[in-house]
Amino acid sequence: MPKEFLIAAILAVSALAHAQSDPLEAAATQQVAAQAPGATLAAPFFKGADKKTDWNILLESGKCYWFSGVSGGNVKKLALYLWGPTGFFRLTDAKSTTGQVTMAHCAKESGMHKFQAKIEGAGFYTVGVFVKDAPPQAAAPPPVAAPVAQVIDLAPLCDQQASMAAAGARRVGEFFTGEGGSIGHKDRADYALQLDGGKCYWVIACGEPNHIKALSLYLWGPNGKRITETKPDSPNAMVGHCAQQTGMYKVQSVVAGGSGHYKVGVYAK
Repeated sequence: MPKEFLIAAILAVSALAHAQSDPLEAAATQQVAAQAPGATLAAPFFKGADKKTDWNILLESGKCYWFSGVSGGNVKKLALYLWGPTGFFRLTDAKSTTGQVTMAHCAKESGMHKFQAKIEGAGFYTVGVFVKDAPPQAAAPPPVAAPVAQVIDLAPLCDQQASMAAAGARRVGEFFTGEGGSIGHKDRADYALQLDGGKCYWVIACGEPNHIKALSLYLWGPNGKRITETKPDSPNAMVGHCAQQTGMYKVQSVVAGGSGHYKVGVYAK
């Protein structure tokens, strides 16, 4: 047997024999064995007989410690307290109405920690500090992905409105898109349209259902005079006009209720 193993075995047997010969040390060992199987003694037993005694012990990050206190004589209550390396903040404590108490703590940082034993009554006490590796940390759950906003294609809504109001009409150009709310500076938008004389046009606005409550449309002629308007309490709005002259016309959309996205399509026949 290698020499170092023989020495360790002798020391372990000696410590066990000493604990068995000291009833308080044996009681402290037995007390922590039931709560932390596999924990081993981290330092020699601490002993006191005063009303209050402070000790310092080096604790290592990543390990859990059990302070097992037992008393004798006429001790009525036994309490244990633990402070961190800075000494300003109490990390934990344990109080008992009997002469036995166990205090547990898993160290978050390595360093010199202060612990204190305090009694009511008169007598003596022993505190054993036992240690074992902290249990492995559970993996943090993956971050919850933010819900993806559902984008509604408003184009089919406008095309459907046009097919019902103006069968055979064809859309002219691409859709105008807008976003706005009934309160704020983004509630309206202007669009310029070139309309040809001799053709009839339908300007249709379609807002996001359940978001936009009301859309209004206004149409001005090349001379700057308003030709027509519509202000329904609906996310869909439509104005129609048969152009007498070719020129540049202006359409204005206004979100009169709710907020969200909308599209404006122009159809002609």
